Amino acid sequence: MELFRRFPTFQPLPREQQQLVPPDKRMLYSAFSKDFETLDRELMPSFRELDNEALSGQNRYRWMYVILIFGGAAVTVLGIFQLAFITMSWIGIIEAIVAGVVALATIVLQTFKDHERYLNARLATERLRSEYFLFLGQCEPYANEQERTRNLIHSVADIKAKGESV
Repeated sequence: MELFRRFPTFQPLPREQQQLVPPDKRMLYSAFSKDFETLDRELMPSFRELDNEALSGQNRYRWMYVILIFGGAAVTVLGIFQLAFITMSWIGIIEAIVAGVVALATIVLQTFKDHERYLNARLATERLRSEYFLFLGQCEPYANEQERTRNLIHSVADIKAKGESV
């Protein structure tokens, strides 16, 4: 069901190292072997770090919204039960506790800015993906053979710094 496909998980990070070009496909393009080595050394660690940060931030953000949605529904249902069964005061206590948890989740959501962190890290990850293929295609700023690696290192550092800032 589509609703639960995006439901947050308890282990949001991939179990194996991500590759933009799988190793079996790399063998088909031996002319790019030095470029793949350079990219694995200079770009991929930052890509993986930012991608994992984006996945974790997205997962935390989704968990907070699950708590807010179900908590809000629980508070509403408990309020209805409290109105229906006026003599049972313990329902009001439970309702207050659940409302406190929902309020705490709202404060956490606003304080830690997981959504902004997720968006920054995702944007940086996608920019690094773009740089990966620009480097392989020897497009600007990687057209000059002598400055390719230096330009890549500079671009990766710049993108990573922007991706980590909130």
